[in-house]
Amino acid sequence: MQTISFRDLFDHIGTARMTFSKRAEALSGQEVELRGYLVAMHSDERQITLASEAGVCPDCAEKPVAYVHLPGFSPGAGLFSPQAVRLKGRLSYGFAVAPEGYATFLRLESASVATGLKPGLLSGEARLKISSTR
Repeated sequence: MQTISFRDLFDHIGTARMTFSKRAEALSGQEVELRGYLVAMHSDERQITLASEAGVCPDCAEKPVAYVHLPGFSPGAGLFSPQAVRLKGRLSYGFAVAPEGYATFLRLESASVATGLKPGLLSGEARLKISSTR
């Protein structure tokens, strides 16, 4: 799995010249992790996106906002906040109609929250390592 940023997916972010990057197409089909902000589109609240900026709706923004669609993603109540989240899933590039019925061009399919926990953290291995160094 690759950790990527919106700069990997878009050229000229935040300008009228913003376009999908060539890397976006090259990454299509790969498992990736991407950090951003959850936004429900005003045009259809079933359209959940991961945006590059907090508190900005891509439908309403004064300048172009980089975002990816999250078809089928159902966020928990606490995920819609000004705090960034990291999602992992399979990046898909190219025109498609999501199961919810809207058209997309860049998607993070089967998206889930990336916890960022290190292996062994929940199993107690990390605690054992700390106590053995004392």
